[in-house]
Amino acid sequence: MAKNFRVDMSSTVLSGKEHCLAAYIEALPAVVWRIDIVGNEITFLNNYTIPSLGEYARAVLQNPVQAEERIPKEDRQRFHHCYNQVRNRHATACTFRMRLENGSMGWFKIIAMPDPENPSCSVGLLLDITAHVNTILSTEGRPGLSEKIDLVPDPVLLVRFSDRRVFRANQAALQLLGYSSQQITSLDLDMLLQNNPKNRLFEIYEGLIFSDAWCGEIKVSDAMGRHHQCSAHIEGIARDDENVLWVTLSHLNSCQACKGIPVRGNESVSVREVRAAMKKCRTVKQLLEAMLAALPPESPTDAIMLSRIFIAQNQVLVTGAGEPFESVPENRSHLYEGSIAENIVRFNLSNHVVMETSKSIKAIDWALFIPRGIHSYYAQPFFDDGVLTKVLIFCSRGAGNYDPDAPAPMQELYPDFLDHLERCLS
Repeated sequence: MAKNFRVDMSSTVLSGKEHCLAAYIEALPAVVWRIDIVGNEITFLNNYTIPSLGEYARAVLQNPVQAEERIPKEDRQRFHHCYNQVRNRHATACTFRMRLENGSMGWFKIIAMPDPENPSCSVGLLLDITAHVNTILSTEGRPGLSEKIDLVPDPVLLVRFSDRRVFRANQAALQLLGYSSQQITSLDLDMLLQNNPKNRLFEIYEGLIFSDAWCGEIKVSDAMGRHHQCSAHIEGIARDDENVLWVTLSHLNSCQACKGIPVRGNESVSVREVRAAMKKCRTVKQLLEAMLAALPPESPTDAIMLSRIFIAQNQVLVTGAGEPFESVPENRSHLYEGSIAENIVRFNLSNHVVMETSKSIKAIDWALFIPRGIHSYYAQPFFDDGVLTKVLIFCSRGAGNYDPDAPAPMQELYPDFLDHLERCLS
């Protein structure tokens, strides 16, 4: 086991702020470290030693053999995935157990992020959280499985063995999949794994039958129809007459769902079928209705609105198509101040997406969208000579139905739309 650990802050002249930071790091009750990814070197930035582990705490970060010996097999995959995230300069966190000097098990946590000052390094902390976990256990008694999953920072699902339905998920899983704790209980494994090869579920069940566990890569579908690429550990557990599957998910770096891949609301359509309908339109409302009719049946877009912008007059005129806006007259007037358009101009946005209008502080959302049940929308601006003149808004009654990083909805139709809009307005 290597002994040459060092603190690298004393060899240079430090400013006042750097002295404060160095003192703070030295006072932290955690092992603070930096890993040079290119040089494959770890540097320890303070002298703290975890009492229950001594120098073994640092050795686990430096020596894979120590990690294998001290981390129980149930936690190794989670630890190794977290460590790989560190080596790939991704922000990550992981909770795992290690065998202590006295032979008992302790709880530990790694928190890491890319070093903002050095593009080849990651920095992080290793903390002993055993006292915190023991406090929970002593105040709540022996925890059930539903309570234990909240100790794990990775997404965890509990699935009934009898009907394969999800009955509990921790906060990380709810955040990943975009469901509430009530909504997720309507899902089963077939729904979650619908985008995998047909034999994948068979492989999982076969692994559970013969090995009590299965590890591998799967795609997990979220509430917006995206498919997250994950490394999964699925284990059968019997506890208090409860037979369940414990499913732990870890995002893979190749996960396309987290890299701007379009969600259900960012549909593309064939312009050929819509152009003929647009040519027959005589009003702005008819033009919007033609676009709305072109959307696929499974589209979450319930309405489309055009907002014409008159900044000098502090006015926007809106016209909507779709059932939510049936009672809204054409060219209804609203103030530019507090509008979507003002947000776009103020922050120089290429688009403006609202995932949940009930969290909004914009006046237009409370005046126009929220009363009509619109929970999310995608606003696409159009400029004339650098001045914002129009905003096309795709609206959904569901939350989170548009991806701000994906191509704009129906963007293939925009040139035709603008040409026919000019004709209808004239």
